[in-house]
Amino acid sequence: MVKREEVFCLGMSRAKSASKVVAVCQVCDSVYVSEQKPDGTIRPIGVAADCTCGDGDFRRVS
Repeated sequence: MVKREEVFCLGMSRAKSASKVVAVCQVCDSVYVSEQKPDGTIRPIGVAADCTCGDGDFRRVS
């Protein structure tokens, strides 16, 4: 069982390494809640690294 303090610490380190954004696939325009890493990489949350259309290029929605 994970202690509450451990969960909080894990969440804090994750927040520093990536931010949640809304992103759209550049091929089919599907929209996903995503993480944007400090290097600019955008990946959808809770699904495969690529879009359902098979493409993996996303852009952040402003």
